[in-house]
Amino acid sequence: MAAAIARDRGRIVVVGDVGLGVSRPNVYLKELSISLSRSYGPGRYDAYYEEGGIDYPIGYVRWTEKRNMEAFVQFLAARSINLAPLIEKRYPVEQADTAYAAIRESGSYTALIDYAVPEAAATSASVPAPQRQKRSPVEFKIGCIGAGGFARNIIFPALRNRKGVILESVATASGIAAQSACKSFGFTKAQTPSDLLQDAETDGVFILSRHDSHSRYVVAALTNHKAAFVEKPLAVTQDQLEEIRCAYQAAKEQGHAPFLMVGFNRRFAPMTEKLQEFFAKRQEPMMINVRVNAGYLPLDHWTQRQEDGGRIIGEFCHFVDWARAVVNRPVQTVTAHALPDGSRYNRDNVAATLSFSDGSIANLIYVANGDKSVPKEYFEVFCEGGAGIINDFCTLELRRDGKTVSTKSRRDKGHNREIELTLNAMRNGGPSPIPFEDLVEVTKACFAVHQSISVGQSVWLKENAPRLPAEATYSDGAS
Repeated sequence: MAAAIARDRGRIVVVGDVGLGVSRPNVYLKELSISLSRSYGPGRYDAYYEEGGIDYPIGYVRWTEKRNMEAFVQFLAARSINLAPLIEKRYPVEQADTAYAAIRESGSYTALIDYAVPEAAATSASVPAPQRQKRSPVEFKIGCIGAGGFARNIIFPALRNRKGVILESVATASGIAAQSACKSFGFTKAQTPSDLLQDAETDGVFILSRHDSHSRYVVAALTNHKAAFVEKPLAVTQDQLEEIRCAYQAAKEQGHAPFLMVGFNRRFAPMTEKLQEFFAKRQEPMMINVRVNAGYLPLDHWTQRQEDGGRIIGEFCHFVDWARAVVNRPVQTVTAHALPDGSRYNRDNVAATLSFSDGSIANLIYVANGDKSVPKEYFEVFCEGGAGIINDFCTLELRRDGKTVSTKSRRDKGHNREIELTLNAMRNGGPSPIPFEDLVEVTKACFAVHQSISVGQSVWLKENAPRLPAEATYSDGAS
């Protein structure tokens, strides 16, 4: 019908998921143009627009997703749009199943579901959880920023299962996920991140948000003298890391004992700890091989964004820290190479070699171009006639003098042990399970991986470089 009534060289805009059913002769003879609207408008399905807040200039795109919504709301406010004819019947939320059944059976287009939320409750900043017990002197109140899949599947259950730990507050970017976490995990209230970080009722903060926000929240936590746990990475740029270092130092100079822990959980895995015990008395350097079959992530995935650090900063850091923990010596140099990205990858097929102050070497291979059937993480350590092999944290083999000790278990990457040690230290005023200097060093080593790939040569971590006599100089190879 649209093709039949359209003028010559007219335009047909299809809104919604409907069959086209266009007659080719009408379209052809009139040279009609057919356009399909992308849902709410330009910007929909664009992560940079919807999640990153990067708007389209109005001079180029007049009606974006947001501007379409704003215009509609303005029309409603001015009563230029009358929705009354669309509201065929109202149902209380308790009868939602009846409402849906009525739509299916009668062919109605709409049904209004009334949630009957009191006005005061709708504007409240807190969402109370049912039957919260009174706090005792031994209770420790935790606030969490971020409530994504990792937080809900790993961190929240681990915190909730700790005796004496109170899930005091939760904050998210939108607030909707925070309210859901209150109901699902028993948080006392939902807050904004700013309010949570300044809340006197909160004893410790767990920062579980997206990577680009980590450093900002860490600095705020240190400034407000909150014990802080932050998921990796600690920072995504050198400037962010320096801001954290300054905030940490300022807290110390003010007479406080700043507490900061990063979620490098693999060093706390039971199999990692057994491997460390196996080589505890070593007198020689180690040779380490780590292979990570990370799997492919599309370029528009949020972790691939520059502002979130990419996969080297965001995930590869786990394995830099693991090697640092096993060797237990400072990283001195980093040499890294990456496969050409083409149009499919973003520096996520990487080979990096770390050299340590005692001469140990760790070769880290991280690939996104492998097959899913290959186990994700494989670790080998060789030293003084001994060998240790961890396969995906499910099996461990320790070999020496022709004897092998094998361990098999359910996959345990150390999350529970990490949380246990962190909470014990927070509550008792003890030091972080990972020293602050090590957290900074691992982060700098990850920055060095990027730098080495870019410049095509090894990168020294200056603070860990060997001290040379005053007259000594680095040779450039010239004679």
